[in-house]
Amino acid sequence: GTAPPLSPFDMSAASVSDVNDRLSALELRVQQQEDELTVMKAALADVLRRLAASEDSAAAASKKG
Repeated sequence: GTAPPLSPFDMSAASVSDVNDRLSALELRVQQQEDELTVMKAALADVLRRLAASEDSAAAASKKG
């Protein structure tokens, strides 16, 4: 006959270790994405700073003229 479906409590050690491996891989990916976001935020802040500075100098130049 067919075996009854396994409950979560009957998981073999192999499947537990597989789940742990997948969790570790996911955590690594999340960490990498957080690092990328941090870099992107810093780059965006730098762009915005430069943009504000160039607008300030453009405004100052137009006042002189």
